[in-house]
Order: sequence, then structure tokens, then C-alpha cells
Amino acid sequence: MQRENFSKISSRFVHNTNSKVRSYGSCAVVIVLLAAFFGVALFSGCSTVKPPVERQVAMTLTKSAVVFPDGVSAESLYYFSVYNWLRYQNSNEARAGALQSLKRAVKSDPGSLYLRLELAELLFKHRQVSDALVHAEAALELDPRNSRARRLLAGIYTVSGDKKRAVKQYEDLIAENPDNSEVLFYLVALYVETAEYEKALELLKDYRQKHPDDVLAPFYQGKIYAELKLYNDAERYFKEALQLEPEMPDAWLSLGLIYEFTERREEAVAAYKKLLEIDDGDRQALERLGQLLVGDGDLDAALEIFKRLRKQGDVPASINVKIALIYFQQGSYQEAAEILEELHAEYPQKQRITFYLASSLEALARQDEALKLFLSIPAGDDLYYDARVHAAFVYEGRKEFKLCEEVLNELIAKYPEKIGLYRMLASLHQKQGDDQGALDILNKALVQYPDDYKLRFALGVVYNDLGQASESVVVMQGLLKENPDDATVLNFIGYTYVEQGVQLDDAEQLLDRALEIKPDSGYILDSIGWLYFARKDYDKALEYLLKAREKIDDDPVLFEHLGDIFLKLERDDEALKSYRRSLDIKEDKKISEKMEKLLQKGK
Repeated sequence: MQRENFSKISSRFVHNTNSKVRSYGSCAVVIVLLAAFFGVALFSGCSTVKPPVERQVAMTLTKSAVVFPDGVSAESLYYFSVYNWLRYQNSNEARAGALQSLKRAVKSDPGSLYLRLELAELLFKHRQVSDALVHAEAALELDPRNSRARRLLAGIYTVSGDKKRAVKQYEDLIAENPDNSEVLFYLVALYVETAEYEKALELLKDYRQKHPDDVLAPFYQGKIYAELKLYNDAERYFKEALQLEPEMPDAWLSLGLIYEFTERREEAVAAYKKLLEIDDGDRQALERLGQLLVGDGDLDAALEIFKRLRKQGDVPASINVKIALIYFQQGSYQEAAEILEELHAEYPQKQRITFYLASSLEALARQDEALKLFLSIPAGDDLYYDARVHAAFVYEGRKEFKLCEEVLNELIAKYPEKIGLYRMLASLHQKQGDDQGALDILNKALVQYPDDYKLRFALGVVYNDLGQASESVVVMQGLLKENPDDATVLNFIGYTYVEQGVQLDDAEQLLDRALEIKPDSGYILDSIGWLYFARKDYDKALEYLLKAREKIDDDPVLFEHLGDIFLKLERDDEALKSYRRSLDIKEDKKISEKMEKLLQKGK
């Protein structure tokens, strides 16, 4: 699989009691710092219990004696009391009012360290980072050794992208108190962010010696080694974390990712299933597991996983897209289209959704709608080429050959390196009976790409259709020298010899070799049957043709061959059925004449 950035995938470094991992720190500082480092945008306050309203003022007045040792003005105390009451109210208006009240309190007493810190933290929580920085720096000027101010500043610097200053604050704090686990893990996160892995590992090593039972230390060690792509070491540390805390969700998730990166799919599936035993609604585990099941071809199980995820609500559009694509792969085109139509209505500018919807509608034979959507994808979009190719197929299916050719020529002009376009254009000419035009297109393409294998194969086919069998065989023999195990080429040459009635022994060797390589090929079985027909061994011919019919039931030539064999065996009714089946697949004047002759014989 493509190597993804480990920390972007497994980004849950903020844990609550439900995840059975200790949560450190105060409120927004912890959440914003770690979320910024590990690529998630989480802003949430600490859990609080709302005191009765009548106690608010009393609490504030009692608290003021402690937090304002130098005293504050009556005006400041009033605004602080209003703030302290409003912050417990559950409405956006109350929260906005709390912020304004605290700003007024600071304005009344700009020298209050406590008020400055309260305001800085509240602004930070409201994502007003630049304003938070102003007040945090002002607080530090009031008390340069204040640890609360320094931790807050470090968090603000981190979110602002000033990692160097953030590291300096945390390094100073850890130097003063090496056992401060909260600060230590912040510093570890920043060291990883700035690629100072050795420093991070050294901190964790020292910390583990003093705190061997702290599950976060080996967990972070595993994260660091995963970032370094040292997956064996990462796996070892994640397992150590799980020995300390067997139901640590993030450790199971991280272990699953390691298994994915080391292409151990079964173990990855087992890890995600274990995580889902702990938390059956874990979104990342569900999504990763679903994706693995898709890769394993277990579409039914994957579909159930993604449906479980969708039931949680508020899922990204990508989950519904995955569900639709599974339906599409299962051939449930209507179900796929219904989901994609809803998504397209909601996200009309998402071209990938447009493309998938168009493909579903094409499969449902709703060609007008499909064509309109394919043609709506703008030039420059990653899917423009594929969309135009599909549009060409739609035109071809509707026998609008001129429009199909216009699209293909437009694509060739824009993407001359897409060699498959020349084969498509040649095939289009053949379908219109213009074999010479197809030959000219292929020869022109071969001037630019003389060594292209598929172009040369197409050339051999066109030579054969033009009745130039010897030229066709020469081309195919050249391909066989390059790839002696190409069963399709072996079959082509062998069948050509049979059709010409020449070199039948060589044809037998070629066809036997082709069947060894592709024993389930109905086309090769048909060719061998036709070889026996040429040798007048009609019973043996029928044996192979019946085997071929089990593999393919939509080839008009196969049913024509069956009709000819039944005719030789004087089984006229079965011959008639076979000819009729051939005509049902494709009109052919020659077969119609055979049928008419057979019907006349019956009279």
C-alpha cells in the first residue's frame, strides 16, 4: 500500500476516560497543542459542573481574595463576576458575553496576572490566537517565572507555527521540573514535529526509568519509531503499551497501521476488530477495516462495516462514496446511482462524484444523463481524460460514430502519449467496416511508438481482417519472440493456421501451449475444437466446443462453429439452434444463409 504519514492517520493523542488513557493538562491548551501536532482540529473546554446560579456571585467574591491578592477595582470585580456566571451558560450569546465581560475586567485592571491569564486562555479557546498571544505575553511580563503563562505561551506558539519559541518554553519548564509529565509529553510532541527524534526518544527513555508503568511513554516511543519508518521497533513499543493497558484504543489503532504498512493484512484486520470490541463505534477502525475488506474482495463484509459507520451520522461524503462504489462493483447500479445522485446534489462541484454517478447511469443504460455528466467534467480536472473516454464509448454504443471519432481525435491531440486512444480509434473504423482506415491509423501510431506491443497486436488483427493472413502471422510471430507465453498470440496464430487449412500440426502445438497457459479460456477451447473440425474429427471437435460454450456464451463465432459441427453430425435441430443463437448475438448474412439452407432442407 502507499505509505501514508503515520501521525496524520493515527491522530488521536488527546484521550479521555472513555479511551482508558490519561488526559493531561488544562482545557484548550492541551487539546489545541496536540491537535495541531497530530493534524486534527479539536477545540473543546474542560468538563465542568454548573454551580447553582445563586452561588455565582458568592463564589466569585470568595475566590477573589485568593486570585487577586493585591485587590482589584470594584468595576473589575463586577465584570469578572458577570464573566464567571455567563461562562456556565450553554448558549453562544452567553459565551460571547463572557468573553466581553472578561475583556472589560482586564481593561479595568491590566496589571492583574490572573485576569490576563484567564483572558488569554479564553481567547485561545475561541481560536483568537493572535489576541491570546498578546495577553499571554503581557502576563509573562507581569511574572516571568509563572509556569501557567509559559505553558500557555508554548501552546500558542505551537498553534501559530513558532515551534522554536514553543520548544524553548517547554525546555525551560522541564529543566525546572523534570517530573512534569504534562510538559514532557508536549515537548516530545514538538520534538517529533521538528524532526528532533533523538531528543524526544531520550526524554522518553529517562521518563520511563522513573515511571515504568506510564502507558503513554511506550506509546509515544512507538509513534516516533513509526514516523521514522522503523516499523519493527514501533510494533514492539505499541505492544509494550498494550501490556500496560490492554484496552488502549489508540495503541490498537497504531498497531493496525503498522501491520498495514508492513503488508500484514490479516493481522491488521485482527487489530481493528480488537479495537472495535473495545469501542464498537470507533470511526478510524471501522474505516480502515472496511478498506482492508474491500482490498481483500470481501465486499459484503466491507459494505456492512461502512453502513455501520454511516449510521453514526455526520460522516464525510467519502464514506457514502465508498458504499456507492461497493454497490457498483457488486453490479447493484441502481443502489449506487441513488446514493451518488444525493451526493451530486449536495456537492455538484466534486468531479469525482460526478464521474462515479455518470458511470453508474451508463451501466443502467441511462445514456443521455450519463453523457451529459461525463461531458460536464472540465478540462484540467484529473478525471477529464477518463470522462471523455467514457463519453466516446457512449457515443459508440449509440452508433453516433462521428461524434465518437471527434472525441477520440480531440483526446489524441491533447494526450498523444495515450497509446490506447489509437487502438480505440482504429477499432471504431473497423466497426464501420473501414479496415483500411484502421490500418492507416495504426501504422501512423507505430511511426511514433514502433515498439508498442498492443499497437502491433492490433495491427496483426487488422491485417487478418483485411484478408492479409501472411502479414498478420508475421506481426504475431514477432510478438511471440518477445513473449513466448502470450496465450492470446499463440491462439491467434494457431487459429489462423486452422482457418487457412495449413500447418495444422504447428497449429496444434501452438494451441496446446496456449491451453496450458490459460486452461479456462473458452476462446482457446473453441480454436482447438475448430482444429479437430478441420481434421474431420467431429466428435472430438464437439467435445471441445461444448467445453468452450460453458466458458463463453456470447460469442457469435463459437455458436457458428457449433452449428457447423452439429450439421456434420446430422443433428440439424441443434445446428439450427446454434445458428439462431449466433444471429441473436450479431447479425451475419453468411449465417442467415446457412440457416435458410438448413430450413429448406427440412422441408
